[in-house]
Amino acid sequence: MPEDILQEAFNATVSRDYEKAVGVIREVLSNSTDHSFSVEQLELIDHVYSCILNTSHYDESLIEVCWEWIDAIERNPRTVDTRAVSSSQLSIYYAYHTICRVQERMPRKATHSQLRQETWTRVTHSFSYLWAAATQLWKQYELDRLDILCSWSYLCLQFADVVTEEVLGVIENAKNSTKELLTNVIMIENGHQANQRVLTVERNIRDSKALAEKLGRRMKEVPTKPTPSENLSGDESISPPISKKWCGSEGRERS
Repeated sequence: MPEDILQEAFNATVSRDYEKAVGVIREVLSNSTDHSFSVEQLELIDHVYSCILNTSHYDESLIEVCWEWIDAIERNPRTVDTRAVSSSQLSIYYAYHTICRVQERMPRKATHSQLRQETWTRVTHSFSYLWAAATQLWKQYELDRLDILCSWSYLCLQFADVVTEEVLGVIENAKNSTKELLTNVIMIENGHQANQRVLTVERNIRDSKALAEKLGRRMKEVPTKPTPSENLSGDESISPPISKKWCGSEGRERS
């Protein structure tokens, strides 16, 4: 796919023609099924959707844009390198954060609990992929890897009404192993920042459990075990999350 196809979308945002920009991206997404976006192209996609998000004034349209943004980033095949994963996780986190906040302030409907559960399922798919990539791309104490763990733990807190013990167990296990490593090694580059991130994850896990119980949920302690991604060899490919149907403005699957 020629680079200038997405460049046209960027140029449209410069002139504030956001409808044209997103139209270009939608056309590329529908017509180029086997193209893996480069880091630069992912950054262009982020720029376009963030601009559209800033001009959306209705709750339904905000959620709609966020789902489309996530789907664009998670479209297969995906580029798996440090810059792509690091950049993508920030955008995916922000999109889910926005969805969560909008869902919380919208009038409660009979389907609210179901929508929250469906959204959390998507969060789990997204960050399971990102964490699998992180365990192969970075060492335990590297900040980019810990940033993904921080983002995941923040979403656990924001979705405390539907967070699962299994996900908390995966995050806690990763946190514990990193904490043990940082304790036993005398000197690690960026060790202070790494410790701060571990403490953030620890606090988010604790607060997630407390908030879930405050909401009337009984959180069981799940024995933590190494995740399968921790044991993958360096030359083993990273599998993407299970393919998902596109979700509508409130998180419902569209037929």
